[in-house]
Amino acid sequence: MDSCSCQNDEECRFCEAKLCSGLPKLQVRDIRGLLSLYNTGPGDTLFRAGDPSTYLYIVREGQIKLTRSDVDGRERLIGLVGPGYLLGFDTIGNPMYGCSAMTLTPSVFCRIKHNDIVKVLVKNSKVSLNVLLAITEQLAQAQTLVRVLGQKTAVEKVAALLLNLLPLKTEDEAGKMQVLHLSRTEIAEILGITVETVSRIMAQFGREAIIKAPRGAISIRKRKRLEALAGSPLQLGPPSHIKSRRAFTPPDTHARDVH
Repeated sequence: MDSCSCQNDEECRFCEAKLCSGLPKLQVRDIRGLLSLYNTGPGDTLFRAGDPSTYLYIVREGQIKLTRSDVDGRERLIGLVGPGYLLGFDTIGNPMYGCSAMTLTPSVFCRIKHNDIVKVLVKNSKVSLNVLLAITEQLAQAQTLVRVLGQKTAVEKVAALLLNLLPLKTEDEAGKMQVLHLSRTEIAEILGITVETVSRIMAQFGREAIIKAPRGAISIRKRKRLEALAGSPLQLGPPSHIKSRRAFTPPDTHARDVH
């Protein structure tokens, strides 16, 4: 297990903002000592619903898919989260995870054992307040995102979603195009439009060579063209000291399509 940069007195902007904001240096150092760095590839499962809640995560890089099974056993997408998101913190005080989490892209996390964060929260009211404010912010951003999506056409929704999920470099260190593994059904669930509409739009983007999507592995080829189609971005404005995305939660899947 890699040591976290937080343990080496290197500031992790997310840990500093989400956990350690306003704390004395000695307390910050104590919390840093409880954190570890965790790296994953795409398609890795962090945890499954019903698993013991062993670790809580702060997302540093990457995109993570959250799912939950219906009573009939069908797995449904309930959210996509990115850098700055507190993942699993809703299980504090609960022995089990309430949903499953799988990485869509190479991802990096700061993680802390569940028992350790509970002890920190009990001991330090300032950290408890920091976590509460962060989770409240995530909920507010999810609500704002639903309103933003409601003002877009179906084409704008799909284009903006792809840009939001592949926002930075399109090539990894090996020089290969970075891809997002997301099915048309999952995109439809996220955006509240039909699978048929998503398929039509993705096919259009493919014909125009804006994207490539063989077997659900989506990559962007013409970013400027996609940006023009997307209109206003989906990315929500984080606090000025944190330049990254937050939670992305699907709207009501019964919402009508806008063409």
